[in-house]
Amino acid sequence: MRILKFINQQLIKDTNMKHLYTSIYHNPGISRAHLSKQTALSKTTVSTLIDELIERNFILDGGAGESGTTGRKPNQLYLRRNSHFVVVFNWYENRIYTHLVDIAGTSVFQEACELKQGEAYVSASRNCFQNSVLQHCAPDEILGICVVIAAMIDEKHGEIYSTTISLPSMEGSQILDSLKEAFPDYPVDLLNDTACYSYAEKIYGGITEKNFAFINFGNRGIGASLFVDGSMLGKASGSFTQFGHYSVDPEGPLCVCGNHGCLEALIAEPRLKERSVEFGEIPSLNSLSQVTFSDLGKAATFRDPVALAMTQEIALELSLALSNLICTVNPSLIVLGGKIPDLGEAFLEDVRKNLKKTGFRRMVDAVQVRYSRLQSDSFLNGAMKYFFDIHYSFTDKNPSGFFIG
Repeated sequence: MRILKFINQQLIKDTNMKHLYTSIYHNPGISRAHLSKQTALSKTTVSTLIDELIERNFILDGGAGESGTTGRKPNQLYLRRNSHFVVVFNWYENRIYTHLVDIAGTSVFQEACELKQGEAYVSASRNCFQNSVLQHCAPDEILGICVVIAAMIDEKHGEIYSTTISLPSMEGSQILDSLKEAFPDYPVDLLNDTACYSYAEKIYGGITEKNFAFINFGNRGIGASLFVDGSMLGKASGSFTQFGHYSVDPEGPLCVCGNHGCLEALIAEPRLKERSVEFGEIPSLNSLSQVTFSDLGKAATFRDPVALAMTQEIALELSLALSNLICTVNPSLIVLGGKIPDLGEAFLEDVRKNLKKTGFRRMVDAVQVRYSRLQSDSFLNGAMKYFFDIHYSFTDKNPSGFFIG
């Protein structure tokens, strides 16, 4: 019973410390007194926990500020930057992008490395950590390791599948076992890239809706992450939805998944060059070996009739998939992120108009559809913040472990 009581006390303490830290993040310069009112914690509890956070270099006391009243001015509290970090590895095709992100959200170091012939992602990540990351911070300043990958990750069976990168020598659970062994002194979190984007959108994009969907149009595919009642469906593993393989045309082109007319087979960026031929000649795109959303968006902006026809068709196909998503989970907000905002506002308006024609009217009328407001590298902050919010513990004296999502 004593052990259980201790665990409960530690859990309560950790929850309260995270609550205080988050409140300071959202209200820089806040005082202890205001924290007590905002969190409903006693002044004694707030003071004790704040003192510990200051001692451990998570926050700093900025001294007395303006109170707006007479008498003693309260001290202002701020996040301490460049003190604690999360390492974020982004696995791309034959490349690893390494980032050191402080828990205030700043990327203080980044490096890209090409994998050598036959080199594994895990061992290459370990080398980057030892040879580069540890040159920029002390080992005890690192709270954890995040590995971000464009893939569906099956936590139950311990495997990575439906990924856009090649993992020929590390299929099934082998890659997960290797990751567990590669960083024994730190907690490691394996995350889906779209989930990281969506969490960044929720935290840094100021989303207040409890039910929303984030659709990510990446370099090679289309992913989605859903929030229901404020929580990410299926955590950050990417295994609970495969929006890119929703078929909007059963007679359409064959997709790599074996179905016909999936969104990825029709409107994913790698398909744009081939797809443009179906609509006719677009002079500004003819000489390009590959057409991007940005290329197509520029052509449509300059009123090229073929580019306009193509973007309008893409808008219709996307709206068909979105209307079914809306009827299934009834989100109040849908955010389109990744590279598709490059198609411009006219495309977004076409999607909105088509939704009125293709979806259940009562539901689609209540849904806001907009582009992401964050930069394309926001997944770094999303990965860091997700790990810190969900898996990091202030009260764990010997943090380690392996997490999927």
